[in-house]
Amino acid sequence: MKTFLYSFIILLFCSCENSKWETIQGHGINDEPKSIDNAIYFENENSGVVGGFTLVTGSASQNAVKLSPIPTLYLTADAGKNWREIKFDSSLEQSVNNVYLHLDTLVCELDSVVLLSFDKGYNFRTYSDSVQRAALIKKYIKDNKSQIKVRKFNFKGKSYSIKELFQNNLASVIVCYGPETLTDYYFVSFDKGKNWTFLQKDFGDNRQRFLLKDKYLYCYRFPFGLQRLKLK
Repeated sequence: MKTFLYSFIILLFCSCENSKWETIQGHGINDEPKSIDNAIYFENENSGVVGGFTLVTGSASQNAVKLSPIPTLYLTADAGKNWREIKFDSSLEQSVNNVYLHLDTLVCELDSVVLLSFDKGYNFRTYSDSVQRAALIKKYIKDNKSQIKVRKFNFKGKSYSIKELFQNNLASVIVCYGPETLTDYYFVSFDKGKNWTFLQKDFGDNRQRFLLKDKYLYCYRFPFGLQRLKLK
């Protein structure tokens, strides 16, 4: 099964060999199966985090094996060339769903707790109280995706349906469904949607993406590395 999954991933990767995505093959993330495309955040071109969960086996009984998720997070300070794994309390059996990074402050939103660090993940404070969690999420966790008000999108006489919208005060990026099945189409605007430029099309997937100002759209493709799509 593991061999099949890796072969499938390689097939998808090779099918995008003409892609405009730049792939940075870094060091520090081992090739053990994991899902580290659940959460992503970059404060600048060099400093960012990616994460999610890793499934580990534990004996539920003598005749059964239990698979449990453990939070998994990696931090880079050189644009994905090198990664440092963040160590979590071994009792946590949850996934990292959202992250925030600024200087030494690192915030991780898990399924039922929020973890706050002021030394880039070497030490964490754990918040399980719902009121405290809500306050921290409101303060730190910014929704990278924006609400889609109009789904229909037309470009050069072709019709598309908007799947995701990423925007800030400098750029807007939309990911669309289009004429080809299982295909994502990327468009960018630098004037709040008045004019659009086609960026890229590739095999559709559900990885989390992150828009950095008007420079890059980021994602992580395990096990190949960090990917970024230059916007102009």
